[in-house]
Amino acid sequence: MAAIHDRFSGLYIPYVTPFHDDGSLDLASLERLTKYFAALPGVAGLVSCARIGESPVLSLAEKRQVYEICGKIARDAGKTHIATIAPQSTDETVGLMRDLESLAIDGVMIFPPLLFSWGKVDNNLKVRYFEDLASETKLPVVLFQIPVKSYYYDPETICRIARLENVVAFKEASFDIKLFTDTLKALEHDRAEMRVLTGNDRFVAESYQLGAHGALIGVANVATERWGAMDFAGRAGQHEEAARIQKELEAVKELVFSEPIVEAVARIKVVLQHEGLIKTAKVRRPQLGISEAEKKQLLASYEALKKNQFKAAKTERAA
Repeated sequence: MAAIHDRFSGLYIPYVTPFHDDGSLDLASLERLTKYFAALPGVAGLVSCARIGESPVLSLAEKRQVYEICGKIARDAGKTHIATIAPQSTDETVGLMRDLESLAIDGVMIFPPLLFSWGKVDNNLKVRYFEDLASETKLPVVLFQIPVKSYYYDPETICRIARLENVVAFKEASFDIKLFTDTLKALEHDRAEMRVLTGNDRFVAESYQLGAHGALIGVANVATERWGAMDFAGRAGQHEEAARIQKELEAVKELVFSEPIVEAVARIKVVLQHEGLIKTAKVRRPQLGISEAEKKQLLASYEALKKNQFKAAKTERAA
């Protein structure tokens, strides 16, 4: 199983889903965008229909179209393809995963069902959910720690789930450095093979020092090659270099994830449209998108960063 787990290391891009101005899927832009990311040597894989990909506003039929196009492109490029699903029951999860077996999908990342946050939930319920998937489905599973405290998996529960052969990776995006640290220590103590992909863009470089095997971060839709360089340094144990690159990329992160954070997708799309990778920056309701004034300011800042190879401008010391 080690070879399978190894496929889930490195930098993963949860790319945006392009739309036409009328809100319909833009399949030509989708193909162009995913081919671009898949061709980059610093990218290990692509993640379809995650939150950055506007999963909540895509129909099942639309998601399948996205999975099919990205899956073929990723496979042709020798990259790993993860499909994201957000089911609410075990039976629904089993049905979705079985339906995906015929596509070019290497793993399925699962948003935790709403029930997992419904008051004080017995951790045995969470473990049994994944045990049932292990016995009833074939595709590898990517566990997902979302940044909502009521949904958190505690370290002991993570270790129990990690012992299942089909659970190959874990996106840890709690943004809680103590929980992240405690979880990785517990997994190391348990000698878990499951790979940990940090989703904590506030401390990506530090994540490698703590034992992460890669990163799955939406901000890497922008300045992807620089994030790839940081991932390479982090996984090579070159932690000072990773920290240096992360510091340089702080301005990119602030550019994309300024408040309101919910409009990060819109900002990413504006940049990707500017770069000619997608035709429009359309987002689906209820997202508002960003104003023309913000677009102008965003692109001016982006061009300044790009001109400086995405390095934050150095502040001169006072004499």
